[in-house]
Amino acid sequence: GQPEALGFYLDRGRIHVGDLGMLTDDVFTAWAHDRAHGLDSVMLAPTRELASQLNQRAQTHRLTGTTPGAGVPLADGNTAHAGDLLITRSNDRRLRVSATDWVKNGDRWTVLAAHPDGSLRVRHARHGRVLTLPAVYVTASTELGYATTIHGAQGVSADTMHGLATGTESRQQLYTMLTRGR
Repeated sequence: GQPEALGFYLDRGRIHVGDLGMLTDDVFTAWAHDRAHGLDSVMLAPTRELASQLNQRAQTHRLTGTTPGAGVPLADGNTAHAGDLLITRSNDRRLRVSATDWVKNGDRWTVLAAHPDGSLRVRHARHGRVLTLPAVYVTASTELGYATTIHGAQGVSADTMHGLATGTESRQQLYTMLTRGR
């Protein structure tokens, strides 16, 4: 709870100040650099609107120069194609990943295939297990997973995190943000 702790991040060049447009570009550029170098990276934003913009930008960047295959609509209004990153938004113990694991809120996945019935074949970002998310779950409880809100990031772990802060965040939100990257 001591604000001077932010000095650690300032002293190491990990905090940048500027207008929201410039900082959004910087977050995306840093995220894209990390992804291009094989790192699992996530972008965090204070609002759903900013997270959605970052997700759409990341998907567009990923699809540049390619023709996406079949897509499936997600709960956030975006469409997922094979190769996209997803995040699941509700626990469902019926969707088993193993004998002791199931689909959980905050799990991140890579889409392997988008099926005509609206289901998605996905691989877990951390342990690599594969399963099919049924269409009813996909349309109710999945979002693109390149970026998420700070609130939605609880439980998310990645190699690196690039986030936007407006200065109105609580210390709990900043803590959540700063602890998502290894």
